[in-house]
Order: sequence, then C-alpha cells, then structure tokens
Amino acid sequence: MENIARLTRQQIEEGLKAQGSNLQLEGQELGGLDLSNLELSGLNLAGANLSGANLKETQLRDANLSQANLENANLSGANLSGAILTGVKLAGANLSEAYLLKAHLAGVNLSGVNLSKAKLDEANLEQANLAGANLDRAYLVRAKLSQANLTAAYLSGANFKDAGLSQANLAQANLSGAYLENVDLNGSDLRQAKLEGADLKKAIYNHETRWDEGFNPTAAGAIQQKKKWFGLFS
Repeated sequence: MENIARLTRQQIEEGLKAQGSNLQLEGQELGGLDLSNLELSGLNLAGANLSGANLKETQLRDANLSQANLENANLSGANLSGAILTGVKLAGANLSEAYLLKAHLAGVNLSGVNLSKAKLDEANLEQANLAGANLDRAYLVRAKLSQANLTAAYLSGANFKDAGLSQANLAQANLSGAYLENVDLNGSDLRQAKLEGADLKKAIYNHETRWDEGFNPTAAGAIQQKKKWFGLFS
C-alpha cells in the first residue's frame, strides 16, 4: 500500500485486516475521506492530511497524529485517548464529546475549536492555545494546563478538579458554574473572567494571581499560598 497517492476507505479497511496496527499511514493523503467508526488505534498517522475527514466515533487510541492536518475534520465522539498530537493542525475541527484522556496536546493550537463535553482528564495541554475554544461541560480532571492560553474561552460547567492552571491566561473566560476544586491558579490571570457559580473550594492562588478588582477569592473558598521568604530569618 506504499506509494499510493490517495487511499480509499476500502483500501484502508483491507490494509487493517491484513496488517492491523502495523499499517503505515504516515504522510498519506486522506483529506475528506469518511473514516467514521474505524478502528485506527495505535496507527502511525504522523504528517497525514486528514483535513475535512469524517472521523466521527473513530478509535484513535495511542495513535501518532503528530504534525497531522485535521483542519475542519469531524472528530465528534472519537477516541483519541493517549494519542500523540504534537504539532497537529486542528483549526475548525469538531472535537465535541471526543475522548482525549492523557492525550499529548502541549503547545497545540486549539483556538476556537469545539471541545464541548470532551473528556480531557489528565491530558497535557501545557502552553496550548485554547483562546476562544468551546469547553462547555468538558472534563479536565488533573489536566496539565500551565501557561495555557484560555483567553475568552467558554468553560461553563467544565470540571477542572485537581488540574494545574498555574500561569494560565483565563482573562475574559466564561467559568460560570465551573468546578475548580483544588486547582493550582498560582500566577494565573483571571481578570474579567466570569466566575458566577464557580466552585473554587481549596483552589490555590498566590500574590501573582490576578483577579477582577473587588473579587474576594478567599470568600469563594480559594486558599492563598503564602509568599516564601528566603534569607537569615526564613
């Protein structure tokens, strides 16, 4: 199946029967194909063009999608748990209700992407760009989001329990009804963020965390981390 310029769904299905997870799709032209409901877990799809592809409810667990083009792809309900997504292009992609447990998304551009009700528990989203993304009721339990850009993101009802959001930019984000219990907010920017009904119980913040003037994080249940002093009397 090597050196074929453009594969069809039938060819991929035949290749899967013959080779299973050893099927190599690295760098292949797969744009616009209907690959919905296929079992593609563990496959090497690095650098593949999947723009506009239909991957609805497709199994992509532990797949290598680094540097792949998934722009405008339909990934709703797809399972990408443990997948390698470094450098992936996802502009205009639909990831609503997708499974991204422990997915590698550090530094990935997810700005404006639909991740509503997605499962991102323990995913690595450090330094990811999630500006304007839709994470309505998404699950981000124990997710790594330090230095992530969540400016103006829609995070209503999202579950961030035990997540790391240190130095994240949450300015103008909608966090109404979000669960932020035991979250690390050290150095984060929450200016103009909507926090109505948000649960900040045991969330940690420090003197570098920025809130709207007049907002009392302690009254909302957050705990201020004391500044550490070093010197003769520390």
